[in-house]
Amino acid sequence: MKSIIDILIYAHDGRGLGHVSRSVAIGLAVRRLFPHLSVLLVTGCGATAELIGEGELDWIKLPSYKTKISCGKSCGDLGPSNIDDKVLGTVRAESLSDLVDVYKPKVILADHTPQGKHKELLRAVEGSTDSKWVLGVRAVVGDVDKVWSELSADTFTSRYSDILWYGDSSVTGSSELDKLSKHFQKIPFEAGYVSRFKELRNIVTDVCTHKKLAGVVSIPWSGEGTSVLLEKVAEVLGGFDISEGIWKVYMNHRDPRACGVKKSFERHSNVYLEQLGPSFLTDLANSRSAIIYGGYNSLTDVMGAGVPSVVLLRGMKDGEQEEHAAILSKFSSAIVNVFPEDGVTVEALRNSLEKCLKTKVEPSDMVLNGAANAARYLAELAGVRDANG
Repeated sequence: MKSIIDILIYAHDGRGLGHVSRSVAIGLAVRRLFPHLSVLLVTGCGATAELIGEGELDWIKLPSYKTKISCGKSCGDLGPSNIDDKVLGTVRAESLSDLVDVYKPKVILADHTPQGKHKELLRAVEGSTDSKWVLGVRAVVGDVDKVWSELSADTFTSRYSDILWYGDSSVTGSSELDKLSKHFQKIPFEAGYVSRFKELRNIVTDVCTHKKLAGVVSIPWSGEGTSVLLEKVAEVLGGFDISEGIWKVYMNHRDPRACGVKKSFERHSNVYLEQLGPSFLTDLANSRSAIIYGGYNSLTDVMGAGVPSVVLLRGMKDGEQEEHAAILSKFSSAIVNVFPEDGVTVEALRNSLEKCLKTKVEPSDMVLNGAANAARYLAELAGVRDANG
């Protein structure tokens, strides 16, 4: 087999940015540590270029999935291409199989599940005989049926050789590692937490850390209760005196649902609305506080930046965010308070932000260099000697 690509990275997409953010961070780390290796990221996430920012990482855009939330459970919806969710899975399966056949990657890293969303990796897995397949899994998987299914285990056993676990057992304990080992019949490699913030800091060196901003708010996607929450956030931020500094609210302004709440923020002179993009991490590093949702990527962002934060939970049925935020809040002073999205009050938000503005985040021993550790592991599988150097 004559490989054109050394490492191909497949990123699960559909709702949030966590899966793609981790994949971007690992791809950037490979390119930084092993610039002679060829790396290609494949995903349907439309925000990928913004996540890569100034980094050196090539990628291919697939038609996007779109997910809506109903009673805390994800379900498919028509995406930007207006193709039915299940049909799109079939179409993408053919594209992914063709990509693997043409580029013949030495190593393929698949995020989240061995079979891919809507089983779209199965055709590529079955048709690829020479590539080394690696599964990448977040620190706390949660009650995700597609991960813990018999199909997932069988697909891994038949074709995959390794698992990268993006967690730190000194923080979470070994229960998740034990569960993964039992399900996939393979002991995972403990890479540590993957922080896109820390990886991009290796690229963007002029990040100001004088903490001049009062804070940042990150709303990467809209759900059932987002508009009500944003009205509360607008009221709270507008109530702070301008002497505390500026607040920046990062949203996806391309989302039609964002238009309805913009006026709530625009009436306050101390609040600025921003489009989701690379500048968020620069502003986060320059902030004294933050309001984030409890996804893996956002949690690693604030821990990496050392910014005291209010964490909001969307109440998904898989329970991943609740479990993960509860664990991390015991180990990182960056997580000041945790609230359910639909239960937090204006008073609680304000009190928590006031607490954040007075909090100094203490250094933590938590492993946040998982992107670099994963990059070295993948490089070694691709044939690079002394990849741990």
